[in-house]
Amino acid sequence: MRIDEITERRNELRSQLDNVTPETDLDAIEEEIRSLDAEEAEIRKAAAEAEETRKNVAPEVVAEITNHEKENRNMFGIETVEYRNAWVKNLIKREMSAEERSALSSAGAVIPTMTVNAVWDRLVKPAELLGKVDVSQFPSYVRFPRATSVGDATAQAVGGTVTESSDTIGYVDLTPNEYIKLLTVGADIDHMAIDAIHDWIVDNLTRSIRWAINKDILVGTGSNALKGISASVNASATALTPDAITKADLLGIMAALGSQYQDEAIWVMSPEMFYTEVMGLTTLNDYVVNNGFEKKLFGHDVVLMSEAVISSCETIFYGDPKAYKVNIFKALDVKQFETATTTNLQFRGVTMVDGELLDTSAFVRFART
Repeated sequence: MRIDEITERRNELRSQLDNVTPETDLDAIEEEIRSLDAEEAEIRKAAAEAEETRKNVAPEVVAEITNHEKENRNMFGIETVEYRNAWVKNLIKREMSAEERSALSSAGAVIPTMTVNAVWDRLVKPAELLGKVDVSQFPSYVRFPRATSVGDATAQAVGGTVTESSDTIGYVDLTPNEYIKLLTVGADIDHMAIDAIHDWIVDNLTRSIRWAINKDILVGTGSNALKGISASVNASATALTPDAITKADLLGIMAALGSQYQDEAIWVMSPEMFYTEVMGLTTLNDYVVNNGFEKKLFGHDVVLMSEAVISSCETIFYGDPKAYKVNIFKALDVKQFETATTTNLQFRGVTMVDGELLDTSAFVRFART
C-alpha cells in the first residue's frame, strides 16, 4: 500500500536527520517529509470519505452490485452454457459476439466443462467393457505395479524371526494411443440450434471412438492400441463342446477361475453364443436372465461382443474386469476443418487412451476348436 511506502521513506529521512553530516541537505529532507505528510493526509481523507459513502448505501444495494460484478465475471466461465455455445460457434465458424470471442481467447479455447462431462458420460458409462473395467484419468504417462510373484502369508509365534517375502514386483506402463474419428457433415448444420449441434457432434464422435476402445479391451494387439484380454490370457486346453455348449461347459469355465476373482466376475461372449446356445439350454432356465439391457448367467453380468468370435472360433471369457486398467489421457479433442472440394464440414475427434490387464490370472478363456 502507498501509506506503507510513505511511512518507510519518512523513517529513512528521519534517520538521516539523526545522523547529520556536512553533506546533508537539511532543507531538501524537510521539504520531502512535508510532501509525504501531505500525500498521506490526502489518502486518509479519501479513504474516510469512501467509508462514509459505503455506510450510507443500503446493504442490499451493495450486495446487488457485488453479485452483478460476479455474474459478469462468470458469465463466460468454461463451466457455463454461454462459453459452451461460444465454443460450438467457433467450431462451426458461426458469427460470434465480442464477449464470446474474448471468452474463448482468454480460456485458450479449451473444451467446455459441460462438453467434457458429456463426453465422459457417453464415452465410458454406456460401453459394455469400458464401463466395467478400472478407468482413471491421468494426463501424462503412468506406471502401475504388477506382482509377478507373490509369496503366501505365514503364521508364526509372537516375537519370532520374520522371513523376508519373496515377492517380485513388475510394472505395466500405459502410454497414449490415439483413437480418431473423422466426422463429415453438410454445411447446412449451420441452421441447427447450438444445443443440437453440440449434442450431435459429441454423440457421433464418442460413439465410434467408444466402440473402438471397447473392442480393443477384448482383442487389441497392444500395437498403437490397447492390449486386449485375449492377447494377455491363453486359451484353455479344454475346448467347448463342438456342436452345442452344455451346462457342464459353463460350470467348468466358472470353476477354472480363482476364488479371489469370482465375486465381480463377468461373462464375455458373442450374441450368437448367448442367444442360440446358452439360452437354448433348457437346464439353465433358472440361471439365465435376459431382461432388456440386463443379461446375467449364474448371477454374473453377460457382455455381448461379436469380437468374441476369434479366428472364426466361438470364445468365452470369464473374469474380473477391475483387473483391467484403462487410463484416459485426454477424453476428447475436437478440431474442425473444411474439405477442399465441397462445402461439407469435417470434425476430427481424438481420444488418447491406453490399457492392459494387470493380473493375467483374473480371466480365463475357453475357445471352441
